[in-house]
Amino acid sequence: MSIKTEITLTELHSRIENIREYMDQHKIEGLCIFGATRIFYYSGFHHLPTERPVVLVLPKNGELALLVPSLEEENIPVRTPHIKELKMYREYPGISHPMEHLAELLADKGLSNKTLGVDSDTWGGGWGYRGPSLGEVAPNAKLINIRDVIDDIKMVKSKEELELINISAHFANLAHGVLLENIEIGRTELDICNESSTQATSFMLKTMPPDWEPMGRSGANVSLTSGPKTALNHHQAGARRIQEGDVILTYSGPQVGGYQCELERMLIMGKPTEKHKKYFDLEVKAQDAAFDAIKPGAKCCEIELAVNKFLEKNDLYSLTRTHIGHGLGMEGHEAPFFDIGDETILKPGMVMSVEPCLFIPGYAGFRHSDTIVVTEDGMEMITNYPRDIENLTVAV
Repeated sequence: MSIKTEITLTELHSRIENIREYMDQHKIEGLCIFGATRIFYYSGFHHLPTERPVVLVLPKNGELALLVPSLEEENIPVRTPHIKELKMYREYPGISHPMEHLAELLADKGLSNKTLGVDSDTWGGGWGYRGPSLGEVAPNAKLINIRDVIDDIKMVKSKEELELINISAHFANLAHGVLLENIEIGRTELDICNESSTQATSFMLKTMPPDWEPMGRSGANVSLTSGPKTALNHHQAGARRIQEGDVILTYSGPQVGGYQCELERMLIMGKPTEKHKKYFDLEVKAQDAAFDAIKPGAKCCEIELAVNKFLEKNDLYSLTRTHIGHGLGMEGHEAPFFDIGDETILKPGMVMSVEPCLFIPGYAGFRHSDTIVVTEDGMEMITNYPRDIENLTVAV
């Protein structure tokens, strides 16, 4: 039996039935969805957003339809043969703008003068795109923004989604094991990342079926930063060479069937100093404070407040820069957020990262990030790579 690599048609149909119940209750005749992950959620069609609009039209009754550029025409029967209705345009911007073709599709579906649920009033793919809004090309339609309704639905993961995220976590754990074997003093960050990603992906390919393709990411990706760079957010692997005494921050989130986990670890290069031990231990305890607070019925803000209480007690709050975590699934960051401004109620099936951080300017950053799922009585770790300093010390 091959490993699971995609959401089934049964699940897609269930999602459509559920959103149609909402549409019926709120007297919405159709949906017009621009967001790439929301299109994927309801249709199974994955694409890379560019200047070429892709739009899902989902009527309350009847077949769903996709507006796509002609370059996607041959992908539909291969990747999503269940999608039967297409409206194609040659290219962007074209003589007739893609949004004009969308207006024709809405007319074909009898929706151009109906109440439509939308996640945006226009295409937001970037890449130099310009064009009219939906309201301009379909002036007789009544538009109701249901972006947050869809994203609220997506917060709670199904059994199939959890299976895919768990597979992602399995390969993230494996990738970290490979990474530790490749870290050496004098090697560049980028060299280590490239070799580790290639090796971990090779292991992944031994399991995956021959038609598997990562969506927007190359297999079991691995990245890291080192030394003083780790005290700065969102730096990338580069030409810096690993030195003894470095703190190294890692990341892996392999993509499986459109879903991903998040696994980050802080490594110590060589024998840990007392300073290393102090902040490593404090960060782990801060993460434990978050774990202890996570349970169904709790508010997201309460998780950060629990961590902040620990940080303030230990005079550490000034060293943190970010909220405690975020939702995960089809995107690296999804709603909700473990943030003092987010009062979303945690429910079983929500998948979140837990990643309090301590940033010491000029020295190092200390952070683990683990993926958890909220359960009926608390939470369960999806990532399970060791978090202790003994296992995360790299011998030199």
